[in-house]
Amino acid sequence: MDTVQQELFGGAITMDLPRKFENISHVREVPDHQEVFVNVDEDQSVIVEILELAAEASNEACAAFHYQQLAEDNDAEDASVIQSVSILNNAELPTWPAEAKIYLLLGQQRIAKFNERQRQQEAQAQAQAGSSSADARNLVQIMMLVVRLPRQGTDLVISYNVPLQISESSSSKQVAHEGSIQEAEVWFRTLVGTFQVRDWGLFGN
Repeated sequence: MDTVQQELFGGAITMDLPRKFENISHVREVPDHQEVFVNVDEDQSVIVEILELAAEASNEACAAFHYQQLAEDNDAEDASVIQSVSILNNAELPTWPAEAKIYLLLGQQRIAKFNERQRQQEAQAQAQAGSSSADARNLVQIMMLVVRLPRQGTDLVISYNVPLQISESSSSKQVAHEGSIQEAEVWFRTLVGTFQVRDWGLFGN
């Protein structure tokens, strides 16, 4: 796979990504705590977020906590499942500090594209009222890595979204394809293995 090293957050972090993934900030505004890359041809995305450590979630529950937050952001609370959560050790990802707690979560959500959220909300309202309307949500496989950094007071979240089933009424229909969960997981593990923090001052500690 042809990859290129991407600089995140002004070069404080680097990560290898296939060349077909482009920085979405060139198209629309992205929050300062996020970096978002999109493969338009296959409707896939990679999102890196630097978040304040979620004190209300224990180490063991932090991946599920951030996944639930993502489901709420995606308006997918009613169509979200967690398939598995596993602990990754520092031998697998040696670039992280020894005190880092690293979790890999696999899950699925039914998500409408960003520019179709309003139409999906209207469809849900019609369904509740007893009338029918096409569901524009796609079934999306989500790979989420949560790196808890207690010394920095940070939860770093990397998520990879790949469509598995495309709704007939979604605008993704012509560009996305049904993917392989196994291939996606292998690809994601390779991706996060290239993640490097170049400047720890990014976290303010």
